[in-house]
Amino acid sequence: LAPLSALSALQELDVSGTQVADLAPLSSLSALQQLDVSDTQVADLGPLRGAIARGCAAKWSTASWEGPGIYVEGCPLVRPPVEIVKQGNEAILNYFRERELTEVAHLYEAKMLLVGEGGAGKTSLLRRLFQRELGLPTEDETTKGIAIHTHDFELRSGQAFRLNVWDFGGQQIYHATHQFFLTRRSLYVLVDDTKKDHKSVSDEGFKYWLEAIDLLGGHSPVLIFQNQKGGRSKEIDLAGIKGRFDNVLDRFAGNLERTDAADALRDAVEYHASHLPHIGDELPAGWVQVREDIEKRAAEAPTISESDYFEIYGRHLPFDAARESDRKKARFLSQYLHELGVFLHFQDHDLLRRTVILQNTWATEAVFRILDDEDVKKRRGRFRRVDCERVWHDDKYQDKDLELRSLMEKFELCYPLQGTTPETWLVPQLLPATKPAALTDWAQPGDLVLRYAYEFLPKGMLSRLTVRLHRFVRDPELAWVTGVQFERDATVVLVELLPSGTEIELRARGPERKELLSVVAADLDALNDSFPGLTERIDKRVPCACTECSQHKVPHSYSYRDLVRRKERGRLRVECERSYESMDVLELLDGIRVPSPPSWANAPKPTANPARTLKVFLASSSELKGDRDEFESYFRRKNDDLRRQGIYLEIVMWEHFLDAMSPTRLQDEYNKAVRDCDVFLALFFTKVGKYTEEEFNAAYGQFRATGRPRIFTFFKHAPIDNSSVRAKDLASLESFQERLDKLGHYRTHYTGFDNLNLQFRDQLDKLLGEGN
Repeated sequence: LAPLSALSALQELDVSGTQVADLAPLSSLSALQQLDVSDTQVADLGPLRGAIARGCAAKWSTASWEGPGIYVEGCPLVRPPVEIVKQGNEAILNYFRERELTEVAHLYEAKMLLVGEGGAGKTSLLRRLFQRELGLPTEDETTKGIAIHTHDFELRSGQAFRLNVWDFGGQQIYHATHQFFLTRRSLYVLVDDTKKDHKSVSDEGFKYWLEAIDLLGGHSPVLIFQNQKGGRSKEIDLAGIKGRFDNVLDRFAGNLERTDAADALRDAVEYHASHLPHIGDELPAGWVQVREDIEKRAAEAPTISESDYFEIYGRHLPFDAARESDRKKARFLSQYLHELGVFLHFQDHDLLRRTVILQNTWATEAVFRILDDEDVKKRRGRFRRVDCERVWHDDKYQDKDLELRSLMEKFELCYPLQGTTPETWLVPQLLPATKPAALTDWAQPGDLVLRYAYEFLPKGMLSRLTVRLHRFVRDPELAWVTGVQFERDATVVLVELLPSGTEIELRARGPERKELLSVVAADLDALNDSFPGLTERIDKRVPCACTECSQHKVPHSYSYRDLVRRKERGRLRVECERSYESMDVLELLDGIRVPSPPSWANAPKPTANPARTLKVFLASSSELKGDRDEFESYFRRKNDDLRRQGIYLEIVMWEHFLDAMSPTRLQDEYNKAVRDCDVFLALFFTKVGKYTEEEFNAAYGQFRATGRPRIFTFFKHAPIDNSSVRAKDLASLESFQERLDKLGHYRTHYTGFDNLNLQFRDQLDKLLGEGN
């Protein structure tokens, strides 16, 4: 890039997919606003530190059509590591600042995960690999949940290397929880039992786990080990498996009754683990020293407080616990170590963020004790405080029942049953496997039906949906492992996994069937979106409304994605394949959705009066409706924690207003609500609608006059469908951003629901800390 170093007016540059590695020639180009270096050999973002400090966002993305920013996805980043880049510009700048304060150190640590069906021999393999002194486990020594082993070895260079080996229990009940620990940039070993007749990529023994690793593990490398029980060998279609999953590196086989059966695999594990992308990441030496102190504390106690973590951080790096900026930079490191699986620190949870879980097994063992408890199973998933005291009786869990229940709720494993005395929680995964007799042959012609067809369906989706929407579960007896009935007054939505095992059906009936269906579908969409890349592998099916289909329990259905494309391209008629009747595309789409969520869609407000209600007006164009709904849902769930601080958070959106006659223009009512709020939050993606801008103007004018509301703007960075974006929309976005720059307003970027919620939660903490 050296010939470009003098182009002082250069604003945009795309070198993606090239062999470019050195960005130093661009370091002085102050006009540079958009740079795409995705899929290049760039390892160091240091030369762009100035641009990043000016607010040019570094994005782990290849979607350069989104506009200004530095696109770095696919780069072998070392300075800083990918996990830091994904936290945003502030984390990147903090990384470089802290590098300057201490020496540079390197990270030589990785995570390996043993996965496969129950009884395949994962624990036996672990012992042959790294615990030969223990011998093979007996039949009753099944792994309950997750077991973690540390394996230390030396690289050829003499460098010490640590491998954290996670042995996952194979029973079905554990699968839904495992997904929270299937981390990216890790090494996976899939154990195949040769007594099972699984040979190809389409067989269950390979398909589920390879799909899970691909989707949840970020396409991490995989080694297959065939456990030749009793000396029985089995040929598999390795070429076909590699053709579908190119992250499968190799296959090994052996009879684990032999002590040397896994020797070749152990060599491969050590080689591939030491060549994972993050190995050798350049870190501030202070970070590595913090990591070492954490390891020492983990040998003494399973948890420490966040304050204790800050104290450890302050031993090695400048730190003032009274300064929020210092606490934030310590949390950047905490998030990095959390992502690597060193410990667990859930910063997006008001209670759990106070505790750093140093021993991962401490948390997983506690959770699985509830799931495995025979008394809880007999009560079909119900447990009380007395059960927690009995199951978590060890000293190590002393006075931690609140945190452990919060952890289970965080993983969407349980929810509190309303109106129960004594207080009772329910684990949907432990509900009966059989559909309740009362729901047999429940389907009727005329039901409003929406289907989701999955190429890959993660385990436990319906259990998690039940937890998310438990306020609509009137009768827990009408819920089972693969289905649930949601109710509101006389309206019912029955959600169930169909016999195919890859389709979820939502079937609505009653006076508000469209409204309740839209609420349930919105939460299922949000749950799908929480798995990166899953939404693109789902075919949402919209029911036909023709005369003939309305007489069938299972009407013909259309691909939702196809209907949207037809709408965008002006092809507004589609033929029913059953009746051949020509149907209106807009009517089909409108048949399953409502313009705005009904007022009762939200969880009820707390009955007790908190010290203060904080009103947050949430504005955006309709394209970010899903983000608005997820934001509202997240902070609605957080209100119990916030009430302990004397605050109730009221989210105000334009959907909450009645679309009725008004003495003024309805937008004037929205603008009035903007001026009355404490915080104004606006989300943007591909455009700035005139009404959203009008609401911003109302907020800014009120702020200039009275100092409130506080104003926050968040700009989303995600892939954009070029066919659906108009040039004038992008122009409105650019114009608005230029205006914010002139106003001296600091705008924030977010990548998805979790990132948005975390960033605003941090801002909210600052406001509460100021006593404002």
